[in-house]
Order: sequence, then C-alpha cells, then structure tokens
Amino acid sequence: MHKEMEYTAVFRVSPTPTLILLPNAPLFTIVDANDSYLTLTNKQREELLGKGFFEVFPTNPYLNDNEWKKSFDAILSTKQAHKLVPQKFASPAIASPTHIDIKYLEIQHTPVLDDRGEIQFIVRSMTDVTESVNHGKFLQETQQAARIGSWEINRALQTISWSQELREIFEMGPEYPLDFHSAMAFYSDTNDRKALSKALQKATHDGTIFRIALPVTTAKGHKRWILTIGKAELVNGICVRIYGTAQDITEKKNTEEALISSEHKFHNLIQTIDGVVWEADAETFEATFISDKVKWLLGYTADEWLADPGFWEKNIYEADRENAVSYCQKHTKKSANHTFDYRMVKKNGDIIWIKDIVSVISESNKPRWLRGIMVDITEAKRFAELNQLERTILELNEKKDASIEHILSTYVLGIEALFPGMACSINQIRNGRLFSWIAPSLPTAYLQHIHNLPIGEYAGSCGSAAYTKKPVIVADIANNPLWADFKEQPLNHGLKSCWSSPVVNAQGEVVAVFGIYYKHIRNPNEDELAFIDRAGAFLNMILENHHHAELAQETTLMMQQGQALAHLGTWQWDIESDHVTWSDTLFDIYGLDKAAYTPGFSAYLSRVHADDRQRVYDILHNAIKKGKDTVFEERIVRPEGEIRHLRSWAKLVLKADGSRKMIGACLDITEAKLAELALNKLHAEIEQQLKIVAESEKKYSNLFHLSPQPMWVYDLDTYRFLDVNDAAIKHYGYTREEFLAMTIRDIRPPEEIPKMEAAVAYSKQHDELFTTSVYVHRKKSGERIYVEVKSNIIKFHGRKAEVILAHDISEKLDYIQAIEAQNKKLQDIAWMQSHVVRAPLARIMGLADLIQHCPDSGIESDELLGAIKDSATELDNILRDITDKTEQISR
Repeated sequence: MHKEMEYTAVFRVSPTPTLILLPNAPLFTIVDANDSYLTLTNKQREELLGKGFFEVFPTNPYLNDNEWKKSFDAILSTKQAHKLVPQKFASPAIASPTHIDIKYLEIQHTPVLDDRGEIQFIVRSMTDVTESVNHGKFLQETQQAARIGSWEINRALQTISWSQELREIFEMGPEYPLDFHSAMAFYSDTNDRKALSKALQKATHDGTIFRIALPVTTAKGHKRWILTIGKAELVNGICVRIYGTAQDITEKKNTEEALISSEHKFHNLIQTIDGVVWEADAETFEATFISDKVKWLLGYTADEWLADPGFWEKNIYEADRENAVSYCQKHTKKSANHTFDYRMVKKNGDIIWIKDIVSVISESNKPRWLRGIMVDITEAKRFAELNQLERTILELNEKKDASIEHILSTYVLGIEALFPGMACSINQIRNGRLFSWIAPSLPTAYLQHIHNLPIGEYAGSCGSAAYTKKPVIVADIANNPLWADFKEQPLNHGLKSCWSSPVVNAQGEVVAVFGIYYKHIRNPNEDELAFIDRAGAFLNMILENHHHAELAQETTLMMQQGQALAHLGTWQWDIESDHVTWSDTLFDIYGLDKAAYTPGFSAYLSRVHADDRQRVYDILHNAIKKGKDTVFEERIVRPEGEIRHLRSWAKLVLKADGSRKMIGACLDITEAKLAELALNKLHAEIEQQLKIVAESEKKYSNLFHLSPQPMWVYDLDTYRFLDVNDAAIKHYGYTREEFLAMTIRDIRPPEEIPKMEAAVAYSKQHDELFTTSVYVHRKKSGERIYVEVKSNIIKFHGRKAEVILAHDISEKLDYIQAIEAQNKKLQDIAWMQSHVVRAPLARIMGLADLIQHCPDSGIESDELLGAIKDSATELDNILRDITDKTEQISR
C-alpha cells in the first residue's frame, strides 16, 4: 500500500501530461490524471475521475477523422502501444480562459497488461510539440516559397528518399517510382549526369560538401534548373549516407541570363549574385559563419572575420556605420527580415557598396540568429548615381545664367561624393601652361603652387597628360620620375597618388586636364579606369558645348549688328501738330512713293499689321506718358501685301517751347527674322531629333529590363554557337537550328575575321574577362550592321565559353554622321557671318561717318549714296546666300 502511494505521488508530479483509462470501450473510464495533464487541459481532477473519456472530451473539432477513437480501437485489437502523429488541439488558455489556446500534441496510448495478458489499463500520455511543429511548418513553407526540397541516400539500406517539396519540384506524382537510377534519369544530358555522379563520388570519398547547378527535365517534360547541395556522413572513414537540399533556381537562372545581356552597370551584380553568405548572433551581431567568398568581396579571409567579434561594425564605412547598425538592430528586435544598403571598407582601403539581405531566425519567440547574404552593388550603385549626376549637370548646362565654373564645380563635388576619399581637379591648358581652375577639395596652397606651370613630359601627372595627350596614372607620387621635380608640394599636403586624363577638343588641342588625387598609394581598378575615360569624354562634351555656345552668341551679335546697319530708316513726329517726317530709306522700307504719300501717326498705324496695331499704339503712348525711350518690334504691310518685320526705336524729346516730339528709327529686320525663324526651325528639328534619341534610349532601357538584347554563347575552342536567345534569332534572321550549326565566323564579313580571332585568342588566356568592342556583323540577308559587343568568360556545361551581348548601333552611327554634316554647314554659315559680312558693312559705316561728319568733303551726295547703295546691295546678296544655306540645312 505504501508503494502504491509512492507510485501515485510520483505519477502525479510527472512532467509528462498523463491520463489512466480503463479499457471499457466505448466509455474508457478515467481512473487518474496527473498534475501536468490537469494543467494542460485546464481541468480539475474531480471533473475527470470516474467519467468516460469521450464524455469529458468530446471529439476535438480539429480532428475531422476521429483519430482518437481509431487509436483506442487499435490498442484493443493489437494490445500494443499506438502513437498518433502530432494533432492540433484546442483548449482554454491558462492565462485567459475565455480564449482558445491552439497546441500540437503528440499522443501515445500504451496498454498495461495483467498476468493473463489482458489489458488492465490504458495510459494516455501527451507531449507538447507545438514549437517543433510550428518550426517545421515554417521550414516547409519557407522551402515551398524558395522552391527547396531535401533528399537523402542511405548507403547502408541502399535507399533514396525525397521530401514532398522535392517531388513537387520534379512534378512527380505519389505513384512515381523513385530509386537512384530513376532520379539520375531526370538529368537528360550525359555530361550533366557524369558531373553529378562525380560530385557524389567525391563527397562519398572525403566527406566534403558539394554544390552543383544542372538542368533537368521534370516528370511532366518541363525544363528546369536545379541547384543541388549535398554532404556525405562518414563513420570511421566509411560513407553511411549522403544528404542535402535541391532548389529550383529556374527563375534565378533566367534572371542571370537576362542580366548578362545588360549594360556594364549590372555586370558586377550578375557576377556576385551568390554573394557572401553569413550567420551571426542576433543579440551580439558576432559572426558564427562567413563564406569564403568574403575574400573576393573585401579582401579579408573568413578566419580574419570570425576572429574579431566586432568585425562587421568596425569595417562599415564611418559615414554609414551608425545608420546601418541601428537599422539592423531595430528590425532584428522586431524579428523582421530586412534589406539595406551601406558601404564597407576593403582590406586595401577601397570602399564598396553592399546590399545586405537579412533573415531573422527566432527561437522561443525571440530573435536568435541572423542569416543573410551580402552582395557587392558598387558598380550598379555608382553607375546609377553617375547617370543621375550627369543628367543634373546637363540640365544645369541648359540654364543660360549658369556659369561654367558653377557647372564644373557641381560635377566635381558630385564625383567626390560617389568616390569617398577622392579629390578631383579640372585644370585649364592655355599656351602650353597649366592653370588651376576647379578643385573644391584640394588645398589652396597646393593649387597656387601648380598655377601657371609649363606642361611637359616630366611635369607631374596633369602636366604630362596635357603634354602627351594621353591619360597618366601615377600610383606613388614619391617614387615616380614624372613627379621628380614637383613631388614636394603634393606630399606636404598628404597627396600620394594622382591620375590625370586630358580633355581634347575637336581640333586635337588639350583644353583641360581632369585630375584625381588620393591620400594613399593607389592604382585604379578596371571600373575606375572606365570612369576616368567616361569623365574625360563628359567634360569634353560640356566644354565643347560651352565653347560653341559662346561662338554662337558672338556670331549672332555680329549678324544682328550687320543687318541693323544694312537697312535703317529714321523718322520724327511732332506730337501736338501730328506732323511726321520720314527719311528716304524709311519710304523704301514701307514701299511707299514719297511724292504720293503723306506720313502721319494715323497713317502709320494703318500700315502696322492688324495683329500688332494695338500693342504698338500702347507702347508709344506709354513712352510718351512716362517719358522713357523704348524699343519694340512690329510688322508692317507694304502696298502689294508683303509683310516686313521692323525693329523700332523711339525717344521722347521736349523742345524749348514746351512742346513734345518723338524721334526714332526703324530697322528692317525681315531677312534677319526669316533667318532667325529658319534657325529656330533648325534648332527645333535638332531638338526633336535629340528627343527621338532620348526616347530611343528610354525604350532601350525599358527593353533592357523587360526583354534581353541579342545574345549568344559560343565555345572558345571550336567557335561554335552553344546557345542563342530569341532576340538574336529575330535580329539576325537565322533559326535556332541554323545558329547552332554555325560558328561565329559565319556572321562576320571576311575582313572582320582576323580581328575576331585575335579577340578570341585574348579571351582564351583569361578565366574572367569583361570586354566591350565594336564589330561589323552580317545578317542572314547579307546586310552588314555595326554592333557594340559586350562579352564575358563563363563556364557553359563544363566548357570554357564566352557570352556575348550584341547591340546594333548602325542607325546611331548614321545619325552622328548626319549631325556632323549639319554642324559643318552651320560652321560655314558662321564663317560667312563673321568674315564676308564685314567688308560691305565696313564700307557702309565709313560712308555714313563721312556724310555725318564731313558734309563739305567735296564729294557729291549722289556719289556717296550710290556707293552706300552698292555696298548695301552687296550685303543684301551675302545675307541672301546665308539664308539660302540655312534653308538647305532645314531641308
């Protein structure tokens, strides 16, 4: 009796919720229940003892198939223990009985047999597996969302098993047979099967992890890419099982292939798509795992990272550190997955942009682990920001009141913001000397020292670049012969490296030098070399445009002055008497007979174009009222209906007797107006063409995001096409089968083949190489096109190959040639305006001065007027030639 009490006491405090039942089906009377069971069910022991189980616990509403009764029936028939898979169970919450608490319970029914082998009691024990079930469901849902399944090969039992998620990826029904042979059959390519077998054999031998991505054909015939990651479990050097995961990366693979066809700004993202995988403690941020690719990303090894608990925070770029850490902490506390961008400092001092994609893993409803991937987005980030900076500068350049110094300073400061640690300068080159111009971040004392220095072969980076007309890269100023005579000043100011690029105008003259300084010894990488070329070209465009704008303004002013002096008439108007006098030239301008027409204010207004009449009336009366001079333009209608454009000046004069008169002049600007309209039309057409180009660029950008450009992969050894996309098929006119039967020689004209073979030979010497070149290609129709080719070395089905992106630039080249032809004609017009117009204009001015200041020169007025008329006629003919040339450009 004492022992029974002890057993009862032990049973009551047992941590496993347990219920003891009699086998008296269908009642199953409750004999006893321990404290854990009462706590779990929120019942009192008096509510249970002596009552039938199903009387106290009706069928749980979450058990649709009455699993509990089936389990009891199984025990009665087999007299063996029966375990139910974890079941969903609803019970009142302990903290709030009015609410329902959902738990997952693993229930086991165990029979207790008497000496005769009959069931005496049924022990019902329950284990709370809610957390593990929820975690399993989360893992299953995550795997489904990520298209990941698991697999295992048991070498001891010679069996293979796949998770349900993996079966769904391979589109296998429940009846589909699964063994090693049928699993390998999904890999239809022999080389792929060999590659997978080799990876499995290697893992079996040395226990290493393998990772391999291969194409498969599913049970329903669909093509997919599968990334398989596996690891062998060795016991005493013998492999007992191989297990791992398989992920459907078809969408990712398609995205990678589309990104390969993009501009250089996405190239880096493609190459780092896998990024650096890491895991860290959610509370301390101390890394517990970092993949070996961190050395490629930052220059540090994984061991160096893991040896320093604060490595991540310490190596964030100082300006981003506080925001990046606080952002991650904030989202980690909320157990919220997050993605954020920040900069990190590489081992060599370079600064790169990182996109960090972070998942927060919780345990017991608390953040426990952070797992993520870091991707280098430096090139894409800088490319986008550089594009935005250049757009801003171009918009600023369009503003008439923006000085060239302000434009260039804005550009330089924008570049320095994109490349922390970089200090830029733009120096002017005049008469073989270097003049400091734009350098907002360099010391004033240093700029004063280099100001007005002669350029030369050994005149520092900028002076040498200006002299040789080639970029000059000096990584170490202290030990470079180009700086032998100049190194003291930069070194005194902490400047240790300088890269310079000349800005050469259309005439082949160096007009400026773009310089880049760093306070540490440094060579540029490939991206920075490309940026230097791009910055030099952009500065050349800005400076050339500014120079042309100044020339255009000077030419326009000269043209306006010449036209004003060529046809100018004067008038006087006595306001009180309304008496008006005109010069002979003014009668000619109006096309009126001096003998038959009497000028007057009302008569004058009647000759003003109806659309201008009220405006002109208001202008003149306002000038009279305010006593101010005025200048305005008007249109007049000659007797034969011809409309002429005039620029008129009016000045109010008060006579000694208090009366008022107005004097003025009218300049016939009809020819100039027509020329202006023609030039405006030409300008509008050029702007429209530029808008068309801009729209074309925009469409290309949209196409780039939404649909790949012509692209193919070819074997570097055989030159044969290995794969080709639909855009290339459509653009070149060959079918896919025709492409795959050809080599890349077949789309080149004969004269291009040596150039192509030389490029291929160069590519074969590298494992990683991104290049851009322009070639001539030949379509199936025989049409030749110019294409800008971007290429990169890849592994394609285990072979060394090269992926090609071909951008047809034929139309762009034709357009540039057309614009250059138009610019040549505009230059001819400008030359005529600045040179040919001067001769007759000078004669008119001289004769006018003679008439005005030497009335008694002894020269007959008719002779002088005749000379003026001859010069005016010559000038008129020249202006007509200019107008004809303008019309030719418009056509």
